[in-house]
Amino acid sequence: MVCVLAGLCLSASGQSTTGQQPSGSQAAAAPATSSGASAQTAAPAPATPPLRLENLPPEPHTPTPEEQAEMQRQRQVAAINRIATMQAHWGVAMSTPGVSLSMKEVGRTKTPQGTELTYRVSAIGFTAGEKLAFMRWPLDGNIETTMDNLTVSPSGEAICGPAPTAADPTSCTKTMEASQPLEVKATVAPGEAIRIALIDADQKRGAATSVVPFPIAGADKGCKIELLLGLKNAGLVLIEGEGFPPNASLALNTSSFGEKSALNAKTDPGGHLIVAMMPGVKGHASGATTVSYQGTACSPSLTFPWGADSYKAQ
Repeated sequence: MVCVLAGLCLSASGQSTTGQQPSGSQAAAAPATSSGASAQTAAPAPATPPLRLENLPPEPHTPTPEEQAEMQRQRQVAAINRIATMQAHWGVAMSTPGVSLSMKEVGRTKTPQGTELTYRVSAIGFTAGEKLAFMRWPLDGNIETTMDNLTVSPSGEAICGPAPTAADPTSCTKTMEASQPLEVKATVAPGEAIRIALIDADQKRGAATSVVPFPIAGADKGCKIELLLGLKNAGLVLIEGEGFPPNASLALNTSSFGEKSALNAKTDPGGHLIVAMMPGVKGHASGATTVSYQGTACSPSLTFPWGADSYKAQ
């Protein structure tokens, strides 16, 4: 007998047992055989195969520091891809067909933190008086419901509904009067989108929209590229383009600290493109990247900051 690894014992040879005929009142006569034998002993039970070292299950593998770093990198890439996909689809693509939102700027106020913007919201496709919840998706944050008990007026303006009969800590009536228009306030950086959504109480119909108050964009001869922040300090950015040839494979050029690379993108039938990138240059905590397109019909370009302390409200 050999014991290894915390008492796991290995036998040099297997053992088998032979079945025994029951005795006493529980004994039963063996069936007759064609050869006339009066009894038949039970067949031996199959032998238990010996447990050998070569048959042991593999030991759990402890990842090396390099493997742990690679797994962490893959998790980060997966998370960034999810953010990029959500950002790319936020709006019409995520809305219920026939339901839409729009935002209209109604005020700007200078504050020590930056320019505070105020918007009012209009909706198409909801029923007047229908209860709705208001959602926001802040940069570097999760999508969250900030208030409910909203509705739309007969003209389609998002307003606070009547006070609920039961206590509701997230009701708009906590901070608004009934029928008061919904106002969205925000202070953002260049390239940052204000993203909102309305969804009905049954969560069966909803609409999302966004607006970029201070765009980072470049246009030339009908072509345009624009940057959207996916994370603060431009840890992730999206480059959107329009006015390009339909269903075409294009290469956008990037340049930072003398390092150049290409962003490959494909336009849709409407000549629109969107591609994600994570800017940065080894050895530099911050910097600026120029994105450009050089074509026979147009050559738009834009430049944006990235890295430590690059996020600054306008």
